[in-house]
Amino acid sequence: MKTGDQAYIKALNRRIIIETILKDRSISRAQLSKVTGLNKATITSQINELLEEGLVEETKLDKSTGGRKPILLSLKKEAGYALGIEVDVDRIYFLITNLYGEIIQKEVLLFDTTSYEKTKKILLEKIRDYAKEYAHGSYGLVGAGIGIHGLVDQQGKIIFVIHSNWRNVDLKEDLQKEIDIPIFIDNNTNYCAYGEKTFYIHTPNILCLTISTGIGLGIIMEDKIYKGFHGFAGEIGHMIIHRDGKQCTCGNLGCWEQYASERAFLLQLAELKGKDFCTVEELVQGIQQKDSLTLHALNEFAKNLSIGINNVINTFNPETIIINSHIIPVYPYLMEEIKNYLRSSMNDYQYLLYSRLGQDACTLGGSAVVIKHFLKISDLNLAKEESDF
Repeated sequence: MKTGDQAYIKALNRRIIIETILKDRSISRAQLSKVTGLNKATITSQINELLEEGLVEETKLDKSTGGRKPILLSLKKEAGYALGIEVDVDRIYFLITNLYGEIIQKEVLLFDTTSYEKTKKILLEKIRDYAKEYAHGSYGLVGAGIGIHGLVDQQGKIIFVIHSNWRNVDLKEDLQKEIDIPIFIDNNTNYCAYGEKTFYIHTPNILCLTISTGIGLGIIMEDKIYKGFHGFAGEIGHMIIHRDGKQCTCGNLGCWEQYASERAFLLQLAELKGKDFCTVEELVQGIQQKDSLTLHALNEFAKNLSIGINNVINTFNPETIIINSHIIPVYPYLMEEIKNYLRSSMNDYQYLLYSRLGQDACTLGGSAVVIKHFLKISDLNLAKEESDF
């Protein structure tokens, strides 16, 4: 057998072992051999290496059914830390997890600049601060996954960010020149989808609709983020649903997000109430008071959302669609209204759910990408088995 083949098989066995330990959280060597199908010699050799590397630890059960107390293996979750970042319009979200994806720290930084150089400087300073703060683990900060509200190509280069007018900037390379940890950059909706898959519903096919100032679609197909030819797949908010409709910032008329984004909805609600704008807080107040104008606006919002979701369903025939929106948690009935408007006999899907990760979806997705890369595994499953979907 060639040396290269031996190295490949060894790496493959290591990956299988780590993925199994992660899934079970704690498992004995005998169980590990049974589940993976690997012989005891291979298990022993691989585990010894992982123990030496400080990635796996052993614990003894307090109770025994007779004979020796079994020794369980688990990932040493504090051996390293992952940083997830989301760069939004006027704020940056930071989230630190351990290697099990458990949230250690969250921070929101408000900022009022569209300058690429200033934003890059802020990110550099914060990543360096986190690297110092979490240097105590065996591996320290093992990487940063950054979600961007814009077009990002297959190599992680930012092609266009509409709200700040960034064009063709290589944030990944610019950061990597200054800091010695792996940097990953992708569209925020892709990270949202990967976060949902990793922490909420572990299934190979997921669509994640993010509805905020615009509308984006994160696509997971066969366990991989689908990015399209250049990496720009998922700009579903710019699907035209009204010919000669409202002017969109993209240059077209009648884009879906001009009717069904949260920003569009709040503008529509304000118009009904004769105001310039409505806040989410005012929306909540209207819901609590069962205000007829507010409830009517929400019903129209559900109709406008269902138009685009209908098209998404008929395009992808998805197993699971997850909607990430700030409005659904304050008005959960919106999900039922959307489903009621999906009446077509062609609407074939398994689940239509709202996000349980909420605002953390993107940053958790970025953290998951970092963990997966650090552990050199192909599948990261940190979802709780009791997810009730």
